[in-house]
Amino acid sequence: MLLKNLIVVPLIIIAILTRKLFFDSGFFWLFYLLFSFLIAFFIMPFIIRFAFRFNVLDMPASRKVHSTPTPKIGGIAVACGFIPSILLTGAYSPELVAIITASLLIFISGALDDMFCLSAKLRFLIQFIAAFIVVWYGVRLNIMSSESFTGTTINVFLTFLWIIGITNAFNFLDGINGEASGLAVIIGITLAVFAFNSGATLRGEVIVIAIGAVCGFLPYNLKRKADIFLGDGGSGFLGFFLSAISIHIEWGEQPSITNLLMPVIVFSICIYDMCMTTVTRIYTGKVKTFSEWLFYTGKDHIHHRLSNIFKGDKLTAVVFIYAISASNALFPALFVIYKGTSDWFVIAAFFQTILIYGIVTLLLFRSECL
Repeated sequence: MLLKNLIVVPLIIIAILTRKLFFDSGFFWLFYLLFSFLIAFFIMPFIIRFAFRFNVLDMPASRKVHSTPTPKIGGIAVACGFIPSILLTGAYSPELVAIITASLLIFISGALDDMFCLSAKLRFLIQFIAAFIVVWYGVRLNIMSSESFTGTTINVFLTFLWIIGITNAFNFLDGINGEASGLAVIIGITLAVFAFNSGATLRGEVIVIAIGAVCGFLPYNLKRKADIFLGDGGSGFLGFFLSAISIHIEWGEQPSITNLLMPVIVFSICIYDMCMTTVTRIYTGKVKTFSEWLFYTGKDHIHHRLSNIFKGDKLTAVVFIYAISASNALFPALFVIYKGTSDWFVIAAFFQTILIYGIVTLLLFRSECL
C-alpha cells in the first residue's frame, strides 16, 4: 500500500508547479481540491501503520458494527490535508481564522480522545470554548436584529446551540463506513456553492479544501471492510467546521429567518438522527436524565435501523443516507440558481424536508413492526 501511494508524490509536485495554470484558467478551487485530496490520500497508509504500531484501534464490541480491530485516527490524515492547503491560500479574515483555529482545537481534543479516552465533560467544555472563540470573532446566526440586547442574546444562544449540537450530531453519525465523511462531502458541496455564488470566494476555497481532504480519506473507509475510521477527531472537526462555516455564509437578507432555515435544511439528516434517537430513548425509558442522555450509547441511530432494513448491508444503508441528504440539498441548490426568490421558496424547502423525514420515519418504524 505504501509503495503504491508513492505515485501521489509526483502528482503533488505537479499540482504545485501548475498552480498558476489553474488560477489563470479560473479553476483555483480545483487546485485546492486536488492538493488537499492528494496529501490526505498519500499520508493515509502511514497513519494506518502508526495506528497498528501503537494500538490506536477501535476494538469490536456489542454496540459496534465492525468485527475486526480497525485504526480510528483517520481524522489526522484529513487534518494533514486541510492545514497545508489552508496555509497555501495566503489570505485570511479574522472570522475564518477563528473558525479554523476552533475547528483544529476540536480536532486535537477528539484525536486525544481517540488515543487516551478523555472524559465527555472535558470534551464538552472544549466544544464550548471553541464555540466561544467563533462567536467572539463575530461568527453568529443573524436571525434577530442585533441592535437590541435581546436580539443579540438570542442570536448568540442559538449559535452556541447550533455549533455544539451539530458537532455532536455529526459524531453520532460516524457509525458505519463512509457515513459521516460522505455526508461532509455532500453538505460541503452545498455550502461551497452558496459561498461562491454569494461572492465569498475565500470561504468557498476553505470549504473546498475540507471537501478535498475528506475525499482523500473516503477510498480507505467507504468499503465493506474499512481500512481506517474517521474517529472522534475527524468527525468532531468536520462537524464543528461545517456548522460554523455554514453560519458565516450569507443565505439571505440580514437579519432573516432564512439564515436559520437554510442551514437546518442542509444539516437536517444530523438533526433528524439526534431528535429521533432522543425521542425514542425517552419514550422507551432508556434515558431519564440529561446525564443519561449524554452518555447513553446504543444501536438505534438511523444507520443501525437502515442496516437492519437492508438485511445487514451497510453500504446500501449509507448510500440511502446519502440520497436523503442530497434530496434535501435540492431546494437550497435551486435557491442559489434563483437568487432573490421570495420567502415562500424557503418555506417550501423546509416543508419538503419535513415531508422527506416523515416518509423516512414511516419506513424505519413500520419495518420494525413487520
